[in-house]
Amino acid sequence: MNFFRRILGSKFGGWIAAAFLGVIAFAFVIGDLSGSGGINVLGPSTGEVARVGKQTVTVNELQSRTQLVFERLREQRPELTMDQFLREGGLRRVADELIASKALIAYGEKHGMQISKALVDAQIASNPAFVDATGNFSETVYRQLLAQRRINEKEFRDDILAQLLQQQMIAPIAAGARTPDSMVPPYAAMLIEERSGEMIAIPSAAFAPKTPPTDAELQAYYRQFPAKFTVPEQRRLRYALVDMARFEAQAAPTDAEIAAEYKKREANYRSRQSRDMSQLILTTESAARDAAAKAKAGQTLTQIAAGLGLSATRIDGADQAQLATQTNADIAKAAFATAKGGVVGPMRAPLGWAVLRVEEIREIPGKTLEQARAELSPDIRIAKEKQLFSEFLNNIDGKIGEGATFAEVAKANGLTIVETPFIVKDGKALKDPNFKADEALTALLTQGFGMTQDDDPQVVPIKPDEQAAILQVGDVVPAGPPPFAEVRPAVLTAWTLSKGAGQAQRVATQLAAEVGKGADPAAVLAKLGVPSAPRQPLSARRADINQQAQGGRIPPPLEALFTIKVGATKLIQMENDQGYMVVRLGQITPKDPTTVPELLASTRAGLSNVLGSEYGRQFLVAIQQELGVERNMAAMASVESALRQANGSAAE
Repeated sequence: MNFFRRILGSKFGGWIAAAFLGVIAFAFVIGDLSGSGGINVLGPSTGEVARVGKQTVTVNELQSRTQLVFERLREQRPELTMDQFLREGGLRRVADELIASKALIAYGEKHGMQISKALVDAQIASNPAFVDATGNFSETVYRQLLAQRRINEKEFRDDILAQLLQQQMIAPIAAGARTPDSMVPPYAAMLIEERSGEMIAIPSAAFAPKTPPTDAELQAYYRQFPAKFTVPEQRRLRYALVDMARFEAQAAPTDAEIAAEYKKREANYRSRQSRDMSQLILTTESAARDAAAKAKAGQTLTQIAAGLGLSATRIDGADQAQLATQTNADIAKAAFATAKGGVVGPMRAPLGWAVLRVEEIREIPGKTLEQARAELSPDIRIAKEKQLFSEFLNNIDGKIGEGATFAEVAKANGLTIVETPFIVKDGKALKDPNFKADEALTALLTQGFGMTQDDDPQVVPIKPDEQAAILQVGDVVPAGPPPFAEVRPAVLTAWTLSKGAGQAQRVATQLAAEVGKGADPAAVLAKLGVPSAPRQPLSARRADINQQAQGGRIPPPLEALFTIKVGATKLIQMENDQGYMVVRLGQITPKDPTTVPELLASTRAGLSNVLGSEYGRQFLVAIQQELGVERNMAAMASVESALRQANGSAAE
């Protein structure tokens, strides 16, 4: 569907962006909201980036939101710089999403669509990020997480409000979109057409300098490109596990507790009778009377139902009270007053007239207190363990709130403190490849990398009602380039490749041009002095290449194969100055999609999703046009400049 989106020119993904952030509640999807319409550079004040009806996007709001998005992305891509982020349109996208969010709120206010504070509160309370170790919503955790992420509560609530409005206004527009029949075969054919070609690599290493660099040259290169050698933030985490099994001895049930629980469940332990029955429901009393007569004459209700084009149902193992809930009290009373094989009815039932036959009668003996003890004891023990576990964690949380240190809490409660080596957020230790995070530590990573060194220890649930941990952040090594001596081999490699990359680009550019005009690749490579350049055949279908995507990204050579004409070439730069690739498309083999009905069905469904999303996006654009969105491009430029300065980047 990514190909469909590119062909349609659709930017539908962005309208969904109701801007929920990270592990708290937003997802800050850097989508493609167009935000077109009503642009007036002179509209908003200098402190406003945009005005949407009565709603505004301020300079400070946009700068802080963009900084947060950038920091979240850097957690996944430590090498990302603010310059790169801005070049890729990050600021514009964040601004578009904020404007879209404000537009939804303004449009809702204009047309009387109100979202109550109680509903927003409910969304917050149901968010699992805000629960404490007992699994309940915690105001303290909520405030702490907002503070840690530097999120303004009003903006946070506005984002939730916008998401709820989006669900009410835009989601229904997208639902039910139908793909015209004529659209399906062409797109289905594109999915299964086979493309074949070739990829030729021109490595930078082939043009690397023969003379090794001096240390001074390497250090100068290292200082010039520190981002190439940046490693993610590393932390030591300190934690102490608390297991519910700790309270097993204390939770042993007493005789009094067992007796009390037995009395509470007394109805379950009385001797009682259960019955299996067949049942037939008919719409008229006369039809039910006729069915009852046939049943009393010896036919089964299943046979009678089949003759009427209906089916009989079974009710097995029900006592009188259970049967009453499934039918009514009168039917249950009559059924339990009838002998095995007897027919009950017709009697009035909730859905018509009922006829029942008693198929089996079972007498279930009662249980004395001693007989029920083995069944009651485990339930009581587990309930007590959970209670003691919860009270223990709440007590520790209280002591921490009163100022007790992690070491004091651990010592007072006999807990063992575990300290990790320096690890990154996925639990790996960069300097110890043999270190592997266990299940407990893995569950603590998100919280551990969301806290700061100044935060008090926190009680973090690992397995609800079974295991928790007291967690504290130890030493922190910020993301950044390590000392030169530690990465000298990597710097040497990078320097070598960078020196050869220019010549590799020139050779690859000439190769692409000549091969694209029909020249023989081998002859061109020989002429350019790289006869042994690696060559690899390529062959793929659109339907298959998404399966080869790494982290949602299609390998560039395969993507190129589907963006050029037969005989054409495309130049692709490799990562980290490793060189260039030239991709040439040799042949397209079409296939008939009508021979694959499943493909037509899935393509129709996929296109319907695309069209539905596009309808939603267009509606959001129309909302902004109706409200008259006014943007201040000078204010946008000031935000960009401030972001560059704050992140140590020079304006280009």
